[in-house]
Parts: sequence; structure tokens; C-alpha cells
Amino acid sequence: MRTDDNLTREFLKNLLDSLEGGVLAVDRAMRITAFNRAAEEITGLNREEVLNKECRQVLKGELCEDECPVKKAMETGEPVYSYEIMITNKGGKKIPVNVSTSALRSSSDEIIGAVESFRDLTKHKGLWAKLREERNRAQQYLNIAGVIIMAINEQGFITLMNKRGCEVLGYREEEIIGKNWFDLGVPEKAREKRKATFRRVMAGEEKEEEDYENTIVTKTGEERIIAWHNTTLLDERGLIIGTLSSGEDITKRKETEVELIRAEKLTSLGQLAASVAHEVNNPLAGILVYTTLLLKKYQAKKLQTEETAIQLSKMKKELERTSRIIRNLLDFSRQSDADMKPTEINKVVEAALLLVRHQISLENIKLEMKLGEGLPLVLAGFDQIQQVLINLILNATQAMPEGGKLSVATSAAKNIRIGESLKNTVRIDVTDTGVGIPKENLGKLFTPFFTTKEKGKGVGLGLPVVHGIMERHKGKIEVASEVNRGTTFTIYLEAWDGKEGDHPRR
Repeated sequence: MRTDDNLTREFLKNLLDSLEGGVLAVDRAMRITAFNRAAEEITGLNREEVLNKECRQVLKGELCEDECPVKKAMETGEPVYSYEIMITNKGGKKIPVNVSTSALRSSSDEIIGAVESFRDLTKHKGLWAKLREERNRAQQYLNIAGVIIMAINEQGFITLMNKRGCEVLGYREEEIIGKNWFDLGVPEKAREKRKATFRRVMAGEEKEEEDYENTIVTKTGEERIIAWHNTTLLDERGLIIGTLSSGEDITKRKETEVELIRAEKLTSLGQLAASVAHEVNNPLAGILVYTTLLLKKYQAKKLQTEETAIQLSKMKKELERTSRIIRNLLDFSRQSDADMKPTEINKVVEAALLLVRHQISLENIKLEMKLGEGLPLVLAGFDQIQQVLINLILNATQAMPEGGKLSVATSAAKNIRIGESLKNTVRIDVTDTGVGIPKENLGKLFTPFFTTKEKGKGVGLGLPVVHGIMERHKGKIEVASEVNRGTTFTIYLEAWDGKEGDHPRR
């Protein structure tokens, strides 16, 4: 029988020694009765040194004197799981351990002691310290970024927001993390539309647009314009789990751009004023002559004649032309925001030419229009594209002081590279036979305050404003020129695909 007991003890010893964690057993008097190999490694004490000693003398743990979990387990019979304490090893070093304690029972279910299993947390703590350090460093990188950094999960809840994002929105970080972005930061009028678009992106039904601008709302209710750059986040299986976005607050820049556009529009109006006044004066002078003649006929009771009908018809046509010119000038001068709508580009061209046609004729310039038929619509602000055309046309007339030929043409152009994509577009060419632009100046044309005009005739803001308008329309502008041969400005606007919207992504 003793042989069987010896075999059992040997089996249990080998079993305990094979465990990765430390294990010790105590009797009711808290004396150590078992101590495995891992316990020796953790404490630096061998089995012979600790057997029959009280565990508090061996482990010297924080809870040994006050709230001993071993005593609690023996008194209640309930295990105490996964608590952390500091013990002291043989060399006097403090070691963090994770401990679980349970009562040890006899075959008759009597509590005869307790078993403690413990795991050295030194490496674990070091790893977590490194992870915390890396996390804090990454957070510092995010916080010094001058742009908003935000991550949202597939349900639209914010999982990351850096310091700049909190500043722009006006919230503390704890007020943002875990909140639904669309309920927190999207204006109410756009909320449902952007939510629906986001759901389609998360479902893989629609591709996330990388760059766009839209409006957010802050804690105080103020609306800010943000230029976003985005990417979708994927898990290890390639499934979409959210988005990561960087955003720049461009509200002030937008306000400045609007003021520049208005200032340039006033400059254009000043250049047009004398020409339009002269053009309106001619038909008014004719109407005055016809009115005098009709008054004489009225006094002579000779109104009911064929000649009278012809004269009244001419007056009507001249008044309609005058009214159309004045109405178009008033529309152009109106300070309106860019209302992006499906637009016929030929109508924009005709509206622009109505205002500048007379000035073109005064400069001894021949106008040629080549408007393409069946052109697709473009999503554009009518007023701003008209301003682009008037600016280019006035520049062209100034480049032909001795007269010449001005051509304005529209056409469809497919597979035009705009940014990183190939687009189907509507193309507008404004070509003059003027003095041309030297090669060394071509790259400076869209730089603010660069001008080749005489002092007092320009401050160099016209073409930069044109360039800014084209950027906001997701289009592009190109220029080709040869000195003493002329210049062509070409603008491209993406053909409308039938979907209106304000980039309702975020």
C-alpha cells in the first residue's frame, strides 16, 4: 500500500512541476505542504527551504497580515480568483504576481487546507508598460498634428479623436469617444443623407471618396467647413470595420476666397460698366427717336399706319435687348453663394458673352462662337463659371490691343485626367490671337499678385480666383501660349452623372 502512496505522490509531484505557474499548498495551520518547480523559480527558494513553514514567512505578500485570501478560502470554501499582490523573493526583490486561491478538501469533503496558484507578472507588466508607452507616444503624435484625426467604427461611433479635433468641435475627449459621429458632429439638415451614404460605404455598396469638403457642427451650434481625406479600415479578413479621416478646418480660408471672388467680380464689373452703358445707350437713343416720331403722328392723328407698327416693333426689340443686358449684369453683380446645380454650359457661355460682346466689338475684335451640340450637363454654380468666363474673355481682349480674333468653343471631352481619376467632361476653350505669354511666366499665372499688366490695370488676383473656382468645382484649367501668336485657356468640368449632393460622407 505504501508503494501505491509513493507512486501517487511521485505522480502528483511530476504533475505540479510540469505546470507553468507556481503552485503551493498549505494545511489548516497555514504551513506549506507542497511547492512546485515554477514556485521555486519565481521565489528563488527551493522546496526544502519552505516546507512546513508558514506561507506568510515565505511569500511576504501585501495581504498576508490583513485580508489573507488563503484564510478566506478555507473559512468560506469559496475560491478567490485572479487577484494581484506583490511578493518578496529570496533576494528581497518585489515581484508582481497574479494569484488564484481555492480550498483543498479531503475525500470526505472536509476542508483540510488551501491551494494557491500564482503567475509572475514581471514580463507581463513590462509588456503593458511598453504598450502604454507606445500608445502615449502615438497619442502625442496625433495631438501635435495640426489637423483633425478621427476614426469611426462600422456603426458610426467615434473610436479616436485627437486634440485638434476636440478643439474644433469644442468637446473634451471623454465627451466624444463612444458617441455617434452623425448625431454629434453633422448638421441636422444633412444627418440622414450622410448616415445613409455611410451605411452604403460600410456595406461595400459604394466606394469611400478620399477627398471632399462638407460642413460639421460644433458643441455651440456653430457650423465649420472641413476638408477631409479619408480611408476605409479593414480587418485581417479584408472586411470593412470603419474609417480613418484627417480633416482641416478651412472655414476662414473659404471666407477669404469668397471675399476674393467678390472683389474680382467688382473689378470685372468696373471694366464692363462703361461698355454696357454705351451698349444700353444706343437702343435707348433709338427708342427716344421713335418715341418723338410716334408723338408727332399721334398729334397729327396718323398713328394707325404700317410704318407705326414697324417702329413699335423695333422699339419692343430694343427694349427687350436692353432689359436682357441689364438683367444679366444685375445677376452677375449679385453677391450669391455657389449654388451647385445641373447646368447647361452653353447657356453660361451665352450669358457671359451678352455682357462683354459690345466691349469686344469696341476693341476691333472679331468674335467666333463654336458651341457644341448635345453636351452633357455639369454640376456647377452658374454665377461662378460665368465669372470665370468673363475674366478669361476680358483678359483676352486686353491681350489684343490692336484688335484680333477671339474664339469661344465648347465640346465634350472624355477620359480627361483630373487629380487621380479619368473623367468625362465638358471642355471650354477661350482662344485669342494676342501678344501671348512668355514660357517663363506660364507657371506663375495662377500665383496671387503676379501680373504682367501695366501698373494700375491689375493686381494679379483674377486668374488665382479663376483657379480657385475651378478647384471647388473639381475641375481643372490649362493654358497654352506662344508669344505673338496668341493664347488658349481651356477649362474642364466633370459631366454630371445624375446624382446631386454635397459629398455627404462624414
